[in-house]
Amino acid sequence: MQLKNLLKVSCLAIFCFFAVPAMAQNKVVTGKVTDSQDGTPMPGVSIVAKGSTVGTNTDANGTFRLSLPSTANTLVVSFIGYTKQEVDITGKTTISIAMVGSATTLSEVQIVSVGYGSQRKKDITGAVANVGAKDFNQGAIINPLDQVQGKVAGLVIIQGGGDPNQNASIRLRGQTSITGSQTPLFVVDGVALDDPNQFQNIPPGDIESYDVLKDASATAIYGSRGANGVIIVNTKQGRAGKAQVDYNAYVSVGKQANKFELLSGPEYRTAIDGFDNKATYDKGANTDWQDAISRTAFTSSNNVAISGGTNDFKYRASINYQNQPGVILNSGKKQLGLRFNAEQKALDGKLNLKLGISNVNTTRKLTAIPGAFDLNNPNGSDLRNPTDYSVFQYVFNSPPTYPIKNADGSYYIYTDFNEANPVLHLMQTTNGTNEYLTIINGSADYNLLPSLKVGVTGSTSRNNVQTHFFQPTFPQENNVNNARDGNYNTNSYKGDVHLDFNKTFGKHTLSAVAVYEYNDFINSNISGGSQDFLVPDNVDNNLGGGNSAFNKIYSYKEEFKLISLVGRVNYNYDDRFYATATFRRDGSSKFGSNHNWGNFPSFDLAYRLKKDLLNGVDWVNDLKIRAGYGVVGNADAISPYTSLLLYGPTSKFYDASNGTFPYPSGYQPVQNANPDLVWEERHGRNVGIDFSLFNDRLSGDINYFNDFTKNLLYNYAIPAGGNLVYSSILANVGRLSNKGLEVAITGVPFKGGNFGWSISGQIAFVRTKITNLSGSYAGTQINTNLIPLGYAQGRGLSSSPITYLKTGSAPYQFYLPHFTGVDADGNQLFDGKTAAQYTADGTSPTRYYIDPSPKFNYGLANNFTYKNWSFSFFLRGVYGQKLFNNNLLNFETITRLPSNNTTKDALTNGIKDGPYVSDRWLQGASYLRLDNASLGYSFKNVKGFQSIRLYLAANNLFIITKYKGSDPEQTIADDNSGLNNGYQNTTYQSQSYINNGYYPKIRAFTFGTNITFK
Repeated sequence: MQLKNLLKVSCLAIFCFFAVPAMAQNKVVTGKVTDSQDGTPMPGVSIVAKGSTVGTNTDANGTFRLSLPSTANTLVVSFIGYTKQEVDITGKTTISIAMVGSATTLSEVQIVSVGYGSQRKKDITGAVANVGAKDFNQGAIINPLDQVQGKVAGLVIIQGGGDPNQNASIRLRGQTSITGSQTPLFVVDGVALDDPNQFQNIPPGDIESYDVLKDASATAIYGSRGANGVIIVNTKQGRAGKAQVDYNAYVSVGKQANKFELLSGPEYRTAIDGFDNKATYDKGANTDWQDAISRTAFTSSNNVAISGGTNDFKYRASINYQNQPGVILNSGKKQLGLRFNAEQKALDGKLNLKLGISNVNTTRKLTAIPGAFDLNNPNGSDLRNPTDYSVFQYVFNSPPTYPIKNADGSYYIYTDFNEANPVLHLMQTTNGTNEYLTIINGSADYNLLPSLKVGVTGSTSRNNVQTHFFQPTFPQENNVNNARDGNYNTNSYKGDVHLDFNKTFGKHTLSAVAVYEYNDFINSNISGGSQDFLVPDNVDNNLGGGNSAFNKIYSYKEEFKLISLVGRVNYNYDDRFYATATFRRDGSSKFGSNHNWGNFPSFDLAYRLKKDLLNGVDWVNDLKIRAGYGVVGNADAISPYTSLLLYGPTSKFYDASNGTFPYPSGYQPVQNANPDLVWEERHGRNVGIDFSLFNDRLSGDINYFNDFTKNLLYNYAIPAGGNLVYSSILANVGRLSNKGLEVAITGVPFKGGNFGWSISGQIAFVRTKITNLSGSYAGTQINTNLIPLGYAQGRGLSSSPITYLKTGSAPYQFYLPHFTGVDADGNQLFDGKTAAQYTADGTSPTRYYIDPSPKFNYGLANNFTYKNWSFSFFLRGVYGQKLFNNNLLNFETITRLPSNNTTKDALTNGIKDGPYVSDRWLQGASYLRLDNASLGYSFKNVKGFQSIRLYLAANNLFIITKYKGSDPEQTIADDNSGLNNGYQNTTYQSQSYINNGYYPKIRAFTFGTNITFK
């Protein structure tokens, strides 16, 4: 009986708890918000009851309807770019509000993502740069990184050639490690991408803005994943109002921008006049093989988006299709992208639900050829990293007197060392990938109190890459037809639980976030191949149809986890003094059992002088000084299982008596264990100034940073013995430093009236130095001051390295003989001696260390507006860089005649001996490029349309440089091996400052439109 009574009392209490507030009397207020200047309705204005979370937004007509407690007497009305108002509604049910444009600077209202939250730009204490859609580069934008190339001081984005399938290389504030990826972390709508290259598949038309977190204090919130910097990407979202349809499209015409000056047919005939076998090579043609393999490429892009919603529900959906044929035959990229995001508010606005779905399908045609397929060599089985070395070698080697085709239309067949018909190989080789990237993310946030919010987020990412390759039997080339397929999967599951606190106490504002984060990464691969197919018409669709003796298969699977605890506190006193403290604890399964966890703190201070010392200085609108220190780790430098003792197969035992291998393979150690493997740590210090002067006519920021990375991870050679069972070990040895100065300035010479002109520019000076490469492990001394990196490529040239990591110097130091001219016989001289003289002395030419790194990078943009017209152009450049012109080393010598073509300079440079590596080929590669220019016209008051804009744009209009290669813009190596994770960035193309790239840059002209329907 007592239990029954207790249940009754409990039910009554619960009923009262929920019912009494519900029965409390509410009142309804309606109204309209307009612009005070012209009276136009203002959609999307925030209306909130003061001191609560009850609120709404105005609709497309500027009207709103809000149900709120009867005790609420004040509404807070706010909108970006307008002064916030507090409106008294005592005794009122209908109100009208006129919003007044704010005279404050953009930084007062601009919101910037900083990781696990956002801040007003004026409140930021770290080094953070923002690029919005209005500042994006114009023209044929297929890779979204092209939108911000050259726009952010300290962020270097390099597209080494014009290949639509080549991933750009990205560095933020120099090199941070000597192994592993150097690419910043990409975070799209709060979801950290598993692979930076995945971002380059996102349709550019869906992107709203970029926030670049530069210094360690800003990136520490991402811990080990922020060691190389963080680029936060915000995609376009839906807004309240009636449905809006946007259509953005362009067509573009691209041509090869520059070519090597090879001999034409007549010039070649004259050059080989003295050879007895001239007739062997003169087939009567005049073929420019660079032109023969290239074409005019017509690119198209179409993006349709629909967005809208109500105050409680907003959505945006888009579909994008891009078709970009390459300027090289049988190369190109097609991409279909779908994106949907939605936001739902419930429970009187206290619960906020978000959902995002992105799916991108990409089809690529590659010019590159995969390397040898070897069952015992996993790298040779990775079809994602082919090389385009061979087909372009054919272009340079083939005599211009050979025809492309015979009179009957068949291909002209010829073969020699690294020589064949390149058009035949390009057109008859099947080589491509199909990629399917799907990312699903969602979040739920609930306001427990006006100042406290709890939430969860989750995401899953699935990236599937399917590779296809078939090479037929080519007449006279003695090759066997072969085919290979691969299937690569990169999957991840991520989630977090977070608490957000935000409270104002008079002049004090305190905000904090606490996060528990879980990440699980699973990667797998299976690839197989065969050769000598009886029915080659099946290409790669029947791998079992080849000779069974050559069937090969390879597969792997790996998994690693990252678990993190994150905390951040922001303090703001009277909008004049700011402090930010962050702490992140990361646990990774990659590291040794003794050091799975790493701790990464940071701290920032900022002070706005305008509030105090400069309060009476009229020409200073704002001035803020900042200082910060932070520590971030690096787990990207190593792969899973690298801290463990691993075994691999040995060779089979051979029985000489019967010529068989009667026993299976044994196993032997192939990797030492290192339970003491610890995180690389990047310690960053940054001092900065943000300023706005002369009534906001001149604004910008200046940053000086001084960083160092310790506990560098590298696989060092050591003698086996004791606990060390293998001849190398991955260990923490070494240290490097990064110092630099970044300046970004925006000026507005004219504004107001019909004409406007703005200028923005940036310049960055970065110096990286290897300060130590020595140390010890388990009592074994590891002493090295020099690690070889890059090699010259070419016949007889790859036996010794030419670039190194050297203690006390910048990475990629060249070590080369000094070229001093030629003797009377045309032999090259090095410090006055020929190579033969050095050999006779029993010595080699004296070599010298040379730093090829640039002195600075810069960019300059100009934007003009006149009535409905707009015009902009953007210049980008590098000063002080040197490149080793490996192409000319191979091709600029008359010793190639008559069997191969050569350059025009080879006939006049006086060199008559073979290729030798020297500083003759290390050329100045400073450049200034007119990156893009755009002319646009906007139509106004067109019936049925909210806006229409037409534009003409051009990319890569000209370049000023002394470099003698096809282009001085060189892809940066992503790690010390010279390999990049891109599909065509292999050793031949990506060794830093060694230019072996062949796919030419393009010059493109674009016509496009941006239409918004009413």
